[in-house]
Amino acid sequence: MTTPVFYARPELVGSTLSVPPALASWDSAGSPGQVRSATFAADVLAAIAPTLPVTPDPLALRVDIGLPDVVPLLALHDLDNYLFPLVPKLTQATGRQFASVWATKRHGGRSSVAVCQTHTVQDPGGVYSLQVRTTASASTTAYKRQIRDQITAAQPLPDGGIALQLAFVVGPRRAWPNLWKATIDSLGSILGRDAGAREWNARDGRITDLGLHCVIDPAVGNQVTIAIRACPVGKQAAL
Repeated sequence: MTTPVFYARPELVGSTLSVPPALASWDSAGSPGQVRSATFAADVLAAIAPTLPVTPDPLALRVDIGLPDVVPLLALHDLDNYLFPLVPKLTQATGRQFASVWATKRHGGRSSVAVCQTHTVQDPGGVYSLQVRTTASASTTAYKRQIRDQITAAQPLPDGGIALQLAFVVGPRRAWPNLWKATIDSLGSILGRDAGAREWNARDGRITDLGLHCVIDPAVGNQVTIAIRACPVGKQAAL
């Protein structure tokens, strides 16, 4: 069975985006949130269009989010909500699949995007170096429970920013971006939860450095293997 793979993060200087990055919107078509999301995706596509056609696989995408100083850095503005539905829209528009997708958020006035060929790297390790397997649909609570029940020994990382990498092994019928949010929502044992928060409301706003990776194994069927690597920002070895 294929094991999870970690890819290198793009380190080239990204192209500056001309519109503010937009979080995913589940509002109706034509709503302001949907318009912002579509405008953001179009801006990213325009920024990577000159280099994408000549960039070989495997592809890595990096999005760096600059937030105003008045915006709390570790609350809300979840990085996976910037990446989805951006990445599926880019794949639909270009026909290219991304093996590795990265995002960061910092206080600052500049947001940028970069795309490049990537390569496998050594397992980054972390304070938490865990591996879980799931079989349920990511749209179900059963998927989250399967992950939660395999990491019950974990304790929330100390307050502050978190660097998280998730490496997925999926079958060819899985759309791996659909797994991101449900997986991160299941990591309350690592990310912590606010007092009184519901079961799946993990403190994922704490993630300021996020790396997502994927390899496809036709033999795994509906099973998904996920390698989880998490540590406080500043202590990561390979980010």
